[in-house]
Amino acid sequence: MSFFKPFALERFFAKHEFSAKYLLCSSDCESIPVRELLAMEEGSTDRLLELRLGYTETRGAPSLRTAIAAHYAGLSPEGVFVHSGAEEAILNLCMALLEKGDRVVVNAPCYQSLSEIPRSLGCELVPWHFRETAGQGGKPRWFLDPDELPGLAGSGGTKLIILNAPHNPTGALPTRDEFEAIVAHARRAGAVLFVDEVYRRLERDQEARLPSVCEAYENGVALDVLSKHSGLAGLRIGWLASKRADILDAVAVIKDYNSICASAPSELIAEIAVRNLEAIAARNRGIVARNLALLEGFFERRSGFARWTPPVAGSVAFPHLSDGSDSETLAERLVAETGVLLLPGKYYDYDSSYFRIGFGRKNMPEALSRLEEWLGQ
Repeated sequence: MSFFKPFALERFFAKHEFSAKYLLCSSDCESIPVRELLAMEEGSTDRLLELRLGYTETRGAPSLRTAIAAHYAGLSPEGVFVHSGAEEAILNLCMALLEKGDRVVVNAPCYQSLSEIPRSLGCELVPWHFRETAGQGGKPRWFLDPDELPGLAGSGGTKLIILNAPHNPTGALPTRDEFEAIVAHARRAGAVLFVDEVYRRLERDQEARLPSVCEAYENGVALDVLSKHSGLAGLRIGWLASKRADILDAVAVIKDYNSICASAPSELIAEIAVRNLEAIAARNRGIVARNLALLEGFFERRSGFARWTPPVAGSVAFPHLSDGSDSETLAERLVAETGVLLLPGKYYDYDSSYFRIGFGRKNMPEALSRLEEWLGQ
C-alpha cells in the first residue's frame, strides 16, 4: 500500500509537460541560462569550474545561507535551512513537526503536498477555503477569511496552520490587515504558522508585498525557492527560514534520511542568483505585467469562453469556463489540436470548470494567440 496518494498534478504534467509546445499553465517564470547568471558576478565562472564535487553542508553552504538571510529582517544565517527544492522542504518540515492526530489547518485549494503529507502522517486535516467575493469597490477577489480560524481550530487546538501567499492557483494575496489577523490567531493558539512564500516578489502592487512570516511571527516558518519568482527550477534550491532553532534542528534529523545535502554546483549558482535576486525578480515582474495586460483583454473579449477573478500576485490565475463544462475535456482536446496546455481544476481537487493559466514566460503571448485562434474556429 502506498504511503502517499498519487500526486495528481505532477502525474498530469509528467504526461504533457515535455511534449506540449506551449505551457499556458506554467507556475514558474522565465528561466535564465547559466552563462547569464555567471556573468552577474566577476570570477563566477572560475569558481564554478574549480569547485570540488564533494558533499555540502546539510543545512546549506554558509555563504549561501548568509546571502539568503540578508533578504529577511532580523534573521541570521542559522535561521536558514537549504533544501533541494520546495518539495523536500515541505516533506521534511511536516515529518519533523507533526504526529498522528495533530490538527492541521490548510488553505484550499492548494498544491497537493501541502495537504497530502500531513494527511499521510495521520493528522486531522481541516480545509480553510478560499472563495470568490466582491472586494473593495466591488472588484472581485479571492478571499481567505481570518475570522474563520478560531472555528477551524477545534477544542483540542491546532498544531500547524499552512498558508500559501501569494496563492497558487488563484493569485490571491491577503491584505496586510488580514495577514496580521492570521498571525494574531496563530499566536493566541500557540500554533506554528507555515507560509509557502514561493510567489513572493511577484506582487502586481509592490506596496502590497507582505512581510515574511519569519519576520512577523516568532513561531513562523517561511518557505521559498528559486523556481518560481526567479525561474530557476533546474537548480532545485529552496529553503526554510525561521527563528525557531528547535524546528530547524528537527528538520536536520529528517534530512539525514533523504537528500542529506543539496548539489554543490547548484548551491554555488544559487548564491549568485540570491545576491542578484531583486534584479532577477524585477525582470520577471516585467514579463508578468506585460502578459497580464494581454490576458485582461482576452477575458474581456472571450467572456463567453471563460471568466476570471484577476490575480493580485504571482504568475498564475484560476479562471473558470463560462458554461460550467469540464476543463479536463477542454485541456486534452486543446493540447492535442494546438499544442497549448492548460491545467484542469480537478488537479487541485476543485470544481472541474476551473483551470490554471500561467503568465510568467516570454512565449505566453504566442500561446494565448494559439488559444484564441482555436476558439475562433
